[in-house]
Amino acid sequence: RGSSMNILDDIERAIDDAVNTTKILCRDGRCVPGAGATEMELALRIQELGEATPGLEQYAIMKFAEALEVVPRTLSENCGLNATDTISALYSSHSSGRAASGVQIDGTDSIVDATEAEIYDNLVVKQSGLTLAGDAALTVLRVDQIIMAKQAGGPAPRAPGAPDM
Repeated sequence: RGSSMNILDDIERAIDDAVNTTKILCRDGRCVPGAGATEMELALRIQELGEATPGLEQYAIMKFAEALEVVPRTLSENCGLNATDTISALYSSHSSGRAASGVQIDGTDSIVDATEAEIYDNLVVKQSGLTLAGDAALTVLRVDQIIMAKQAGGPAPRAPGAPDM
């Protein structure tokens, strides 16, 4: 008579996460505001860069900035908030200079100052995640380019005016 295997697995994962977090913080203790605040600030700054960039590159830069909204959008959806309203409030807050504004997951207000609430993410983890996401996107784009560059392996086209078989 004890805990089920699922509960034991959850406890093991929680302990493993705690040990890994402690290990990372001992190696590099730098942290950034959590609750989606870092992603929103990056999105805002990358959008500013995209608006200043001429040509087709502008669209890729703007889409990358939009992709960074996924973290605060997911946080707000998971806690039952209207994601569109939360993202708008975060953009407004970040535009007015409050770079640590993030998603409030409990309470009536949809945004919170992550540093005042002591919500932090490790810089190394955040940096690694963004680097891996960029690498994955580049890999997909490279594969698409290779597929589009290859000739299709279907039958040879018929000559114009050739009779049907």
